[in-house]
Amino acid sequence: MRIATALFVLALAATASAQTPTYTAEEKLKMFRTLNATAAQSDRRVEWHPGYVLFHFFGMDWRIFYLPLAAPLPGSRPQDAATIPNAFDLMRTPYATTLPPMFDEPDRSRDVKRERARIESLSSGQN
Repeated sequence: MRIATALFVLALAATASAQTPTYTAEEKLKMFRTLNATAAQSDRRVEWHPGYVLFHFFGMDWRIFYLPLAAPLPGSRPQDAATIPNAFDLMRTPYATTLPPMFDEPDRSRDVKRERARIESLSSGQN
């Protein structure tokens, strides 16, 4: 019981010692405006900016973008939603089934020609 009485007296003392605000409503509004400064509004109802148009209607600012700000990321398009990412497509490299550029050179060595013939014979047997 003594603890409850002590807490009650402490609460009354805290509220009694609380100070009344020393500023008026106008000073409070001025402080709010300086802390939340906004750009000066123009008298035009439609403003053109690079990439967007700003409309001032119905007491609101409507910003409509007409240029994309960033390209879509890989896998974010609707047609990619249910597909597994392909590392060869993402890195823009040829598929593993294509032959390396060394096989296209006309002056390749005998070992390279033999290896190409071996690879072609193995791959023709699979089809």
